[in-house]
Amino acid sequence: MKNTESGNFVRALETGDRELLRRVPRADVHNHAGLGGDFNTWVAQEGLDIKDNSHHFPDFTDFQKFVDKIYSYPNENPTSKQNRERILSLYRATYDLAVSDGVTLIEPGIDALILDFFDGSVEDMIAELTLLDSEYKGRLEIRPDVGMIRVFPMDEIERTIYPCIESGYFAALDVFADERHGPPEEFRQIYRDAKKAGMKLKAHAGELLDADFVRRSVEVLELDEVQHGIAAAKSPEVMRFLADNGIRLNICPSSNIQLCQVESFKTHPIRILMDNGVKVTVNTDDAIIFGQKSSDEFFNLFETGLYTAVELDMVRLNGFKD
Repeated sequence: MKNTESGNFVRALETGDRELLRRVPRADVHNHAGLGGDFNTWVAQEGLDIKDNSHHFPDFTDFQKFVDKIYSYPNENPTSKQNRERILSLYRATYDLAVSDGVTLIEPGIDALILDFFDGSVEDMIAELTLLDSEYKGRLEIRPDVGMIRVFPMDEIERTIYPCIESGYFAALDVFADERHGPPEEFRQIYRDAKKAGMKLKAHAGELLDADFVRRSVEVLELDEVQHGIAAAKSPEVMRFLADNGIRLNICPSSNIQLCQVESFKTHPIRILMDNGVKVTVNTDDAIIFGQKSSDEFFNLFETGLYTAVELDMVRLNGFKD
């Protein structure tokens, strides 16, 4: 079966058959659940005058403002219930897009602050999330990450992250947002506690800062995987470290381009990382913003002429390997 899937994947890329590619199983292991829905549906729903791939964010704060616009409930001073309905609808949109595009495994990032939308009740939160997951049983395997916003005060982070870790619902831990704030050392104890709880350890690193920050994050937090990590391509030593230790980088090409960290698909450092033995995956990050599905990301890379279809199939298969 796997040989058939690989054959179909290679043929789909080489012939430009997008329908066939959508029938080949793929994983999306770097996907923020509240931002993973269909771009065009969301733009129409919200009445926004923006086009697919038309917006770039030279300053990360501009990107954060755009994210806040998506998360904001249409009403002023929304209740917890209204916020909860809004975020769950965004999660559902993420899973719907994944299924429609042929993704069979997703590791959605869920902000620990969702707990506040359930008035602090872990039981109610897990019940709602589990009920949502059940709608996709047999179509989509959902392995949720719980994430921390690194720019928040530590006492505020700990207030919600520990109940989420202790709940047993989340498969992995992540820390995200502007990595120029919240150094990895501040999160060391939380990561140690998550590791004791049997969780996989991820962190955003090397999206805005350098290769040394990638290595430092891996060593300090004992990471299994890095979200982005593209700056590692500028250091042969760091790439060797990642390859030798089997650290996977979960890369999001469209995100890197639209956040102005990479000029184009043709100049994306994923080629350098692969050539240096670093295990990589290709993911969407925030499809509702960047307008690219998982299948689009693979076509975008293939059309540069820098990758064979067989190489990209190996990248596809990496998504199913922890």
